[in-house]
Amino acid sequence: MTLNELLLEWSYRTQKGYPSLDNPSDVLILKTLLEKLNLPSDTIINRMSEASLNPGELRKDREPNRAEVFLKKIENNEEFELMDGSMVIIDKEQSADSIQKLKDKDFNKLIFTDTTGKQLKLNQFKKTEEFGAGSGAGGGSVDTRIMESAHCFGLAIAYYVKGEKITKDDLVRENFEQAQPHVDVDATIDEIEEFLERKPLWYESTSKSVNKIYDLFPNNNFKFHRGSEQVKTIYTAWQTAKQKEELKLMDDKWNPADIWLVSPKIQNVTFSNDLKVLNGEISNFYEDNDLIGISLKMIGKKAKATSKVFGDPNIPSGNEYKYEGYKTTSKSSTVEIQYNGGSITCRNFSVETGWSTEIKGKAAQGGKCGHTGVNDILKLNGLTLLPSQKNTLAAFKTNDEEYYNKLFYLFDKFVENINDEDFKKLYDEKPLSWKTSNFMGLEFLERLEDNPERADEVLNDVMRYASSSTKISSQFIKIS
Repeated sequence: MTLNELLLEWSYRTQKGYPSLDNPSDVLILKTLLEKLNLPSDTIINRMSEASLNPGELRKDREPNRAEVFLKKIENNEEFELMDGSMVIIDKEQSADSIQKLKDKDFNKLIFTDTTGKQLKLNQFKKTEEFGAGSGAGGGSVDTRIMESAHCFGLAIAYYVKGEKITKDDLVRENFEQAQPHVDVDATIDEIEEFLERKPLWYESTSKSVNKIYDLFPNNNFKFHRGSEQVKTIYTAWQTAKQKEELKLMDDKWNPADIWLVSPKIQNVTFSNDLKVLNGEISNFYEDNDLIGISLKMIGKKAKATSKVFGDPNIPSGNEYKYEGYKTTSKSSTVEIQYNGGSITCRNFSVETGWSTEIKGKAAQGGKCGHTGVNDILKLNGLTLLPSQKNTLAAFKTNDEEYYNKLFYLFDKFVENINDEDFKKLYDEKPLSWKTSNFMGLEFLERLEDNPERADEVLNDVMRYASSSTKISSQFIKIS
């Protein structure tokens, strides 16, 4: 697997569609991928979480000034940490030219010499806390944990500090401190301040989201939760319910809420571990304004905040989309499922594995439903599950006769009428990725074509899955 393939695989498996080293769930996914590749996961993740210094970092006009910090460390013969973990002291005499460039605010092509005579470029110096590194990913990635916690603080300011809608100027320490008793989150005020300074677009986005929520839900003595013990009790109940149903649905596909509005009535509630009952409880609490799960998306500078409720049992979940056939060719490793309004691409998103469906068209554009999601959908609709990707890959690596014959059968049935000799020639010419991707895509197609009475339902379940609104998802509201 190449680096690009690894990053693509990691991205598509994450909740947001883009990975963050600040998100424990995303880190766990990456760790699993690296371990499958027999790579030192802990070492790699630690290195990825680190950022190096660059001219832009020294150029930033903020307190403390990073260029001045750098100069002061040189002057005091303090140690610098390098990206490889080693510590060095810069030799002032041998680095005189670059020191002068720093003083002149010329940050390009800086070369320093340490006391051992080794020359060092700026990007070899680690961006440590004194140079503005945040708590995650060297301060360089969107810190999901802190961003979501910032929304909780913003809501507490609106509901309890100001008692009205807020502006981005209200997102300041004084208000954060007053709001503190009304939040239960896993980020500190210091982290939130640093995050907003580093990502200033979130000032406006956060205030827009907060004000939309404030309009939608009357003050019900809410406490605003993110990553709290209260939240964990909800997802613990879901995990137990999921196991009882023998499902593999990810947490975010059951309920993708980033933050929760919790009234005092919920504090001592024991949630059911029966899935239907649990979803009913979540819905009833939502309707009573006692427990509101909210999924957050960034709101652009010129955009207005919008809201959409998902998983409301009072709204019929009819089959809006109709199965209209498929497209595939002998050259392609992709199977394209067609529906009214678009198509669903079925292919490997790694090389030989990572098979997934990706929606194109008006329904959940760009949304994906992977192998485990498709199997959950097939199970709920009483259809045969897809073979495991692991077994499929192993079978085609060894040219397993059973898998070869099944691929031949599916190819002849759905792609083109072909005799055994011609298919064998084509099979031998094609890479492993073509075999595994086509096999899985054609297996899925067979489930639709052979079960026309269930095809629309399966198709719509894929759409619902991509928007975290499956038939077994619980109620939440999306602010975007």
